[in-house]
Amino acid sequence: MDEVLGELREQADKAREELHTELTALRKETASLPARTEQAAAAKTAVEVSEGHSALLQEAARASSATVLCHRADWEFITAHAGRQLHFRVPAQVLGQGEKRVRAALSGRSLIALLIALHSVMETASEGDGDQELATVLYDRVKESLTGLSAAGQPVTITLDDRVTPDGSTPADEPDVPETPTEPDEEAEGEDKKE
Repeated sequence: MDEVLGELREQADKAREELHTELTALRKETASLPARTEQAAAAKTAVEVSEGHSALLQEAARASSATVLCHRADWEFITAHAGRQLHFRVPAQVLGQGEKRVRAALSGRSLIALLIALHSVMETASEGDGDQELATVLYDRVKESLTGLSAAGQPVTITLDDRVTPDGSTPADEPDVPETPTEPDEEAEGEDKKE
């Protein structure tokens, strides 16, 4: 019996030494991992700014505010990315517009943050993952809305809601649904009940 216990102790000691050796090797390998990860992240987030993008940011700065009309999921994408930007300010109200759409007023400063965030996603996201494509569509739509600004012009409205009418055409302007303030959680609960 003592021989068996002795053998088991030797095997346990040997296994412990092997684990210690493997653990030491893993520690050395992972010690350089944060530096490599930071370098890769810095390279990925270092987005080159073109003259066109800079000019668009200047156009956004000229707008005192812009109304964004979009699906709730698009609004979540917008706030998830633009919310990380220094210039972004969450609007005081996000209004439910029916059919899971929301309307929110963004300041010119928040538009700048939105454009910076979308441009970054366009440049760094992997093609085909959906983020790059959605960011590109949103960026282009904001760009279209900011074209031709003038002091005496119309308010800026960014509509991310293309639809097809029963006859196959796209409506030029959809009448506004009366704006009724809703709390995001209340609207989400109401949507859950409908589905």
